[in-house]
Amino acid sequence: MADVALLLRRAYAPVLARLLRNTRDLHAAEDAVQEAVARALAAWPERGVPDAPEAWLVRVAMNLHRDGLRRRRGEQRNEAALVALAARCPWSEALLSAPDAARWPDDVLRLVVTCCDPVLGLEERAALALSTVAALSTEEIARAFLINAQAMERRLTRARERLRERRKQYEVPRLEEAPERLHAVLAVIHLVFNEGYWSRSDEAPIRHGLTRLSMHLARALDATLPRVPEVQGLLSLLLLHAARMPARTDEGGRPLSLDHQDRSKWDSATIDEACALLREALERGRPGPYQIEAAIAAVHCSAPRAEDTDWPQIAILYESLEQHRPGPIVRVNRAFAVARALGAAEGLKLLATAVDHPALARYPYAHLVHGILLQETGRGELALAALERARDCATNAAERTQIEQRIDALRPRAR
Repeated sequence: MADVALLLRRAYAPVLARLLRNTRDLHAAEDAVQEAVARALAAWPERGVPDAPEAWLVRVAMNLHRDGLRRRRGEQRNEAALVALAARCPWSEALLSAPDAARWPDDVLRLVVTCCDPVLGLEERAALALSTVAALSTEEIARAFLINAQAMERRLTRARERLRERRKQYEVPRLEEAPERLHAVLAVIHLVFNEGYWSRSDEAPIRHGLTRLSMHLARALDATLPRVPEVQGLLSLLLLHAARMPARTDEGGRPLSLDHQDRSKWDSATIDEACALLREALERGRPGPYQIEAAIAAVHCSAPRAEDTDWPQIAILYESLEQHRPGPIVRVNRAFAVARALGAAEGLKLLATAVDHPALARYPYAHLVHGILLQETGRGELALAALERARDCATNAAERTQIEQRIDALRPRAR
């Protein structure tokens, strides 16, 4: 049953996008897809998954739509089906079969761009698209933005209400309008990949469905808007992370840090493809945050051993990234790179301005880095407190276990 639910969750966005080519009513399309998913959940565990599951779902949903199926708002939903469904989209009459829709060569990418309406703020656009296209829960989206689930639910509600107010003016964006939506689209693709690659789930340290979706979207965006440096930068970044995926977990499926990965398992062909893309982007002389992040990943991938990592170069790149995208998370990463390049004391100086930032209160990596650098400067008791805070903020069992191992190793020396 879990495998079927996962398959349906992955299929949701493509099926919805296909259905939207033939309907002007997004709510009705969602109702039809939801009912198709519910029927699949009832039938497939006993009868088996069909050879072409997405085609099956599209056919059933289309039939339901043609029959005029409408679910009343108060009707009881099939709870099992909800695992596979995204949060509700905001438009009741979206002209998604307009001529401009055909100009977008990829249905799912068009759906992402459609969600990223500039009437909304950047974070609202990204959150709405994550909810709709990636079927992420409110809690998962909230973690990505370092806020609590209640605040994210309010943000999503406001976004839906604002879009409902202007639904009569809503239409599929033209390709010429892509630049004003591009920042949000890139953020959505990046966040989907991160949620898959650094999963919070105990059952799945890597959510391959999300990483595949984000890779598909990044390639589709690069094909639709070729030779755009930041698009190439994002695709390069995702490829460099994906190249390390074969070494990302141990034999027991537990995630491994970069230092502990078997680098012989990295996909050298994918690394070469990513670096070629990055060089092409950087040659245009318009560096942006995704190109810089890709450059950081490329430096990591160029080191044959962890101890060969060019930390001074990474520290310089993080300084540049902070100028393009200032924020507490970038500061934490920069502090760690500086610590490796110049010593833990220098890293702590940078970290001091970020570690107590409200957005990092429940961010385990910030407290983990703080604990490591405190330990390396001989402040055992403070290090222990920071590591215990990191453990309490851990989002899955594997992460918690790794931090506890550090605590156990430090505790006798801290006293």
